[in-house]
Amino acid sequence: MSTLPVGKAPPYPPTTSMPPKGSTIHFIGIAGTGMAAVAGLLQEAGYRVVGSDTGIYPPMSDMLAALKIPVLTPYSAANLDETKPALVVIANALSRGNVELEAALERKLPYTSFPAVCGEAFIRDRIGVVVTGTHGKTTTTSLLCHILHEIGEDPSFVVGGIPRNFPRSFRLGKGRSFVIEGDEYDTAFFDKGPKFLHYHPHHLIVNNIEFDHADIYRNVEEIEARFLEVCRLVPPQGRIIANVDDPGVERMLGKLKAQAPIIRVATLGKSRNAAVRVGDLSARANGPAEQIWTTEITTSHWGKLKIETGLGGRHNIANIAQVIACLESLQSLGHIAASITSAQVQAALASFRSVSRRLDHLGGTRGIDVYEDFAHHPTAVGLVIEGFRAAYPDRRLIVAFEPKNATSRRNIFQADYVRQLGLADRVLIGPCPVDQRIPEDQRMSTAAIASGIGRSASAHATNEELLETLMGEVKTGDAVIFMSSSSFSGIQHKLAKHLRDGVR
Repeated sequence: MSTLPVGKAPPYPPTTSMPPKGSTIHFIGIAGTGMAAVAGLLQEAGYRVVGSDTGIYPPMSDMLAALKIPVLTPYSAANLDETKPALVVIANALSRGNVELEAALERKLPYTSFPAVCGEAFIRDRIGVVVTGTHGKTTTTSLLCHILHEIGEDPSFVVGGIPRNFPRSFRLGKGRSFVIEGDEYDTAFFDKGPKFLHYHPHHLIVNNIEFDHADIYRNVEEIEARFLEVCRLVPPQGRIIANVDDPGVERMLGKLKAQAPIIRVATLGKSRNAAVRVGDLSARANGPAEQIWTTEITTSHWGKLKIETGLGGRHNIANIAQVIACLESLQSLGHIAASITSAQVQAALASFRSVSRRLDHLGGTRGIDVYEDFAHHPTAVGLVIEGFRAAYPDRRLIVAFEPKNATSRRNIFQADYVRQLGLADRVLIGPCPVDQRIPEDQRMSTAAIASGIGRSASAHATNEELLETLMGEVKTGDAVIFMSSSSFSGIQHKLAKHLRDGVR
């Protein structure tokens, strides 16, 4: 039984300075998406980077191996003896009681978080473009990075996912801008503020604001307060690009006294006084693997842009509108070349290959197609279903949903899941892990969701049981979407293989 202190504050504050180039920086918990990306950036910048973790899996294990960053496992005080770091970067998943973290504190090693080190080492002296919002951050960040790269601006970036147009989720470019996904989740055990407060925003995209992260926020007002904080960090010469058709963003703006100008973007075409506005949408299928969405986006500088994209759903049109507004602003302020045209932007948009696990088509045979999507918040779940319906109105849609993250394990969204999942023709719900930290009367009930939806829904004790039920039900013409913020035990790939092998 560990006797290490749990929940105590650190005995001395985190460092605010970087060691000299060539120094060793040790990442405790290096296999997290953000941790691994910043570790890679520091290695490219000339530091010796090492790390430790436990239970390391792809894709981060593959990326770290490709970068030849040594990873020690399991956590141990001996890891610090081996690496002798000048600075320790601590993952936000770790808390007091971790044996290696405690050893670092006992030795009084300088320590920090990956958002703080990223902000100080890379963003402070560049044009920081920070993408925030409850939904769409990864796709919006990836799209903006891709377009900037295609038009010759060579941006640096950190993306919280796997962008298919780049070999890795990070890049240390030679251009002026640094684009980063701004997460409102907390920074570290010693810093309970959101990560995005460390990113020195010069251009700040605020895409939407809803309640989420119920493990650290009590209500949406607390989340709005954090967004107000990051908006106030934008300097007068910067810009806030705000989706004014989102009720949460509009409510937040009503409380905001910002030093930076606000670019209003009507992502649904509702706000008539917006600088950038989306027109009518149309959707069609281009085979089972691609949706084609078209619209017209009215801008201040580039006029009316005809948009045709394989990014499905009105949520992705919103992401595109925010990116266009940001690019137009960067150009008007001289941060990207004045010679760049709207035609170049449209061409770059057309070559965007999206992000891993955003309605990925895993395969299809005999008229049955299998997809997977990262959607887990009820709003995102509903938008994916709605978008698919618009492109494929005649297909029977089956949704398999796994409630896995900290918020979906709670019953706060139970009624919302009933409403959004109920948009599908058939719903199969996987097991919800029991989290003893959540009071019993606040825990998610998958049976209650299934009951609320009705006869078309069922709750399952295991993912394997769900898969067995699904295998017995799918028929020609069906589309099956697996939705999860986790792995769904890989059953989506098992179903795709089952169909490819022709077994019924």
